[in-house]
Parts: sequence; C-alpha cells; structure tokens
Amino acid sequence: MSDASYVNPLRGVSAVDGTNKAKIERAALWLFAEHGVDGVSTKSIAQRAGVSEGLLYRYFKNKETLARELMRAIHIRLTEMIMAAASREAGLADQVSFIVRHYCEIADDDWTLFRYHILHLHHFPSLSDAAGHSSGGGWPNSPHMAAVKLLSAAMEAGVIARGDANILAAMALGVVLQPAQAKVLGAFDGPLSAHVPLFEAGVLSVLNLTKEA
Repeated sequence: MSDASYVNPLRGVSAVDGTNKAKIERAALWLFAEHGVDGVSTKSIAQRAGVSEGLLYRYFKNKETLARELMRAIHIRLTEMIMAAASREAGLADQVSFIVRHYCEIADDDWTLFRYHILHLHHFPSLSDAAGHSSGGGWPNSPHMAAVKLLSAAMEAGVIARGDANILAAMALGVVLQPAQAKVLGAFDGPLSAHVPLFEAGVLSVLNLTKEA
C-alpha cells in the first residue's frame, strides 16, 4: 500500500473525526494494514498520529486492545448490515442483493479498514465471542452467523433447499470476500462496487436461487 492511500488522517473508526483518538485509530489502521499488528509499535503509531505515546494509552490499554477495537468496529458493522438485510420482506433474492451491494460499499468506503479486516481476522479467533452481541439473545455475533441465521430462515420457509447453513453461508460470503482478498493481493484495482452484478449472480448461483425468489 502506498503512502498516498493514507489520505484522511483525521477520519475515525469508532472515534469522532478530527479528534486525537481518531488520529490514533487512523494511524494504527494504516500501519497495521501495511506492516501487520505484530510489526507495529505503540511508539510508531503515536508518531504517525502526531501525538504522545502517553496519550495513546489514555484511550487504549495496549496495542492489542487498539487492534481489536478496530477489527470489532468493521465486524459489527458488517453483522448489523446483514441483520438489516434479514429484516427486509421482499424475498431472499432482494436480501442477497442488499448484502452484496452494501458489503461492496462498506469495503469501498474505507478500503484501509476493510483491507485490515481481510488480512487480520485470523488474528482474533475469539472476536465473535466478544463482539458486543449476545448469541443467547438471538442476535448473531458475526457476519457469518448473521448469514447463517438468514439462510436457516430461508430453509425453514422452503425458499431454498435444506442443507448445511454454515457451509452455504461461507460459500455465499466468499463470492465477495475472495475477490476482495484478491484485490488486497494486487490482482486488480478499482472499487468492488463496480462488480456488484457479477457478485450478485455468483451468490444466487451458490444458493440455486433466481432473482425473482
């Protein structure tokens, strides 16, 4: 990633834009995406943000907490987006269209954050257990589990054939996530949103569904 991609150092992830916390979040995000969480120090984050290392510790207990909070922010945003799709009543194909379009828009809106998400989700294997939502309360606590719940409901309603909703959700989400990973690795440039029709057709194919369903 070139330094030119670091275009808005005042944009927050969980913090209000323009605040010192936002500067720290944006600096950390860029450095984590570029060098990996383990390859970055709190000192380098503070230097890039233009603040003291002591100020960083006022907002975040340590580097791992900061890294987790950044991942948690995109994790919850994607989960809530899929839950919003599940509340739509125009049918599963409409829900699929909503998810594909918004997944791409979320990625394009803050590619550095999404790139970090793609590259480092494995760094937080227990993130879903601490994402701020109680699975016992009926709210899926990860994008994957939100998709599982949506597809399980479609199976119960007879909209799609019964099967392993976990596998099917992973396959459907992968239609967008694998190209996103390819973009991270430099296979192509440009916004993911430019390929929404192709991704939508791919997900519908995975689900053996037509646009009218």
